[in-house]
Amino acid sequence: MSNTNFWRTAYQLFKLEEPLATVEELKKFYVQRDNSPVDKLVSLLAMEDEPAKFLLAGHRGGGKTTELRRLQQKLNDSYTVIWIDTQTALDRYNIGYAEVVVLIGSEIAHQAIKSNWLSTKDKLLIDLQESLTTVVYQDKDSYNEGLGLPNFLDKLGLILKRGLTKESTKTLNVRPSLSNIIDRVNAIIDKAEKERKQKLLIIVDGLDRHDQATALEMFSSSLLTELNCHIIYSIPIALRYSPNFRQPMESFQKCLDLHNPPVFECDDNLVPTSHHNSSGRKILNNVINKRLNTLGDSYKGLFNPDAQELICEKSGGVMRDLVRLARTVCEIGLRNKLILVDLKTAQEAVQEVRREYNLSDYHYPDLDSVHCTGKLTTKTHSLPNKGEFIICDELLQNKLVLGYYNSRQEPWFDINPILIEDLQRWQAVHKTI
Repeated sequence: MSNTNFWRTAYQLFKLEEPLATVEELKKFYVQRDNSPVDKLVSLLAMEDEPAKFLLAGHRGGGKTTELRRLQQKLNDSYTVIWIDTQTALDRYNIGYAEVVVLIGSEIAHQAIKSNWLSTKDKLLIDLQESLTTVVYQDKDSYNEGLGLPNFLDKLGLILKRGLTKESTKTLNVRPSLSNIIDRVNAIIDKAEKERKQKLLIIVDGLDRHDQATALEMFSSSLLTELNCHIIYSIPIALRYSPNFRQPMESFQKCLDLHNPPVFECDDNLVPTSHHNSSGRKILNNVINKRLNTLGDSYKGLFNPDAQELICEKSGGVMRDLVRLARTVCEIGLRNKLILVDLKTAQEAVQEVRREYNLSDYHYPDLDSVHCTGKLTTKTHSLPNKGEFIICDELLQNKLVLGYYNSRQEPWFDINPILIEDLQRWQAVHKTI
């Protein structure tokens, strides 16, 4: 290939913020990983007669949304599935259980109208609108009396995107009002399931993108489990392993984990080693190859094997980070007018992506401990704008430390491989022989 314009075509295959969502995308690009939670969830839901509540944990960018889309497609024929994306529907910086409950209630009302479960004049929907109004419209300027339900829900969506005001939730005893919303939503669910003879499943995606403190406050509320239908929430991985989450997690039937394909092995004591994990790396290589193969034979060999192996290793098994590295090498290929990606190009891409990670001095002792033991620590640190926090919670949330499982489904942890040289430099200065 003499024309380097092909780099743009390859670059477009690796889109960071677009999980595989459609049947066609999953068929073309999806690579099965070991112990996907999807099959487990299908089986667990089939066994449940009563409404069940599940959690799905994993690193940001690890592929949870893609797996949940696979689940949706598998269950579309046997369940009424409602997909809720909190990332696009709610204000990232002003979110709590109140916003989540109101969003779920409004989305069920939307679906009831769209699918003709109920007419817009049905008393169940009118009652729900009244309850939603009580919680949301505390500002007189923001509420129009007599607003029809479809328009009301559209306006409600705009309010949720900027977040419910703190003044409203302070002046209003919001919990009884939210319980009222849930009661009225449950009445709609009950009627819809009886008429359709099909159970309702709600998939709530996006809550894993919030910090642990925000997520802990949300999931400590029993309100998120009081809807009378099956629900699956995605949660941050730091929350999954936080000792503070043990009691709130008891409100859910099960917390399932989306495993990162490991790029290194651990030993029998769950301690990280430098031995390559061939099965994990094969999955990551297949992710890249499947995308390039859609472009035909002319793109075969675009990445040298040693270059591709490096970006697989430095991704740490996190799918979005693998895609980011592949996208970066394509950009460098175009910038430098290359005809293929060699090891030097891959190393340059790794250095570019590495600069996106921020390490502080207080991180290094815990990174060192995790790398040497495979276990998280409970050491804390204090910052003026954050207060006291567990360092490893921050390391997990920011993907400075990554979590894996061995063949016996035992969890172990290690430093993100893209940071290993940083740790080695720190060790050379701070550790004596």
